[in-house]
Amino acid sequence: MNKVSIFKFEINYLLLIFSSILLIFFDAYQIYSIPISWLGMSLLFVISLLEAKLFFNKKKYNATILIITIILIPQIIYLLFFQGSLSDIIYIGLRVFNIVSFIFVLFFSIYYFQDKNIEIFMKYLRYFISFFSTATIYIFISQIFDLYEPFRNRSNTNLFGEAIQSTFWLSQPHRAMGTFREPVFLVSFFFPIVILFLYYSKEKYLSASILSGIALGLTRSNLLILFSIIFISFFIIQFLIEKKLKLQFVIFFSLVFILSIFGVFECNLNPDSKECVEHKEVVSKINNSGEIKIDNKIDDPIVELGNDRLNVLKYFINSIKFTNVQSFNNVNENYQTYSTLKVNEEMYFSNRTLPRYLLQRYSTKNFGTGNYSIIEYTINVQNMVVFYTLAFGALFPLLLFLFFTYLITTKKINFESILFLLFILFFFTIPIEEVNSYFALIIGFTYNLFVKEKVRYEKI
Repeated sequence: MNKVSIFKFEINYLLLIFSSILLIFFDAYQIYSIPISWLGMSLLFVISLLEAKLFFNKKKYNATILIITIILIPQIIYLLFFQGSLSDIIYIGLRVFNIVSFIFVLFFSIYYFQDKNIEIFMKYLRYFISFFSTATIYIFISQIFDLYEPFRNRSNTNLFGEAIQSTFWLSQPHRAMGTFREPVFLVSFFFPIVILFLYYSKEKYLSASILSGIALGLTRSNLLILFSIIFISFFIIQFLIEKKLKLQFVIFFSLVFILSIFGVFECNLNPDSKECVEHKEVVSKINNSGEIKIDNKIDDPIVELGNDRLNVLKYFINSIKFTNVQSFNNVNENYQTYSTLKVNEEMYFSNRTLPRYLLQRYSTKNFGTGNYSIIEYTINVQNMVVFYTLAFGALFPLLLFLFFTYLITTKKINFESILFLLFILFFFTIPIEEVNSYFALIIGFTYNLFVKEKVRYEKI
């Protein structure tokens, strides 16, 4: 195969990779009940399978088979002894697929992204960031002023199962969500590649910095603010030692903080929007001054977990000492049982003490202040560390410990290896409870960029 054909072959792979990323970013849409993002992740898995023979040696193959076997044993036991339904089989199958595709794409990413391919990938990543940022800003404006945006036909994701996607905030500033179902999902998938590009690029691509800073800042996400502070702290320390400062980061983080702190209300900018006209009384109060209302959250805490996240954390702390290997289904089922204890007690006591006429007239109704939605809808823990630790027991923390031990003892300790660990921390913090092929692509890429083939113990 000559150089021209090799070059075409590699470009085709890059086109497939960017096509996959674009499909993954269409998180808010589905085709015939199949989420488009799943198609993108499956395409990444297929790409990795095409090259599997080149990067899968005997050691990697045996390790993968061992991991898959350990994962499958509790799933099979659950399906055999607890009479799993078809939905249980599909749920378990998707969880196993995510892990298998993560492993394959991770090895493919480490194998594929060498010097030349990294350069080409970064070249096209600049165009992708600018394009997607522009689309996100347009969708933000279109939601306020009732302009056209593609119909969001996929259900939302929250702790309480399926719900209609919300693109309207009555008493809070409007937030950007782009082609994702939630603003925090936009941050979870888009923020890492923006940081990667800005760090790697040697030229001052100000347009990409400005557009991405605006797009991400409009999400007003606490997760974004938290990790912006973490990365800024890292870059300040690096600057103090290496005397290197990138204008792109100054512009990007400035826009992120300004737009995250100050927000605008949809019903203040466009009180005649189709959502605002349904709340005329509230809208009139918002607009009683006749001026543009700018909200700010300067005094708000940077990290605000909320009751749902705090409940997950409490459940995890209380149950971790009893954790054994179990089925994926058991994790969320056990958490739901834990979460509904107080609500069930309240329902029982409130119904016992109701006046007789209410019990007769509303014999099928429950009265009280509890959150009854957790009884009807399947809830989930929405955190990768919590989910996999409760599912795999001590095995998951052990794998993490072995990985970090390998990294510290075999690779050089410098700013770039620390930056790689910050990316890992980011993926462990986001409200997504599973690995997937997209995360594998980014982790493999950052590993090659910052860690692979570095000499141990280079001083910072």
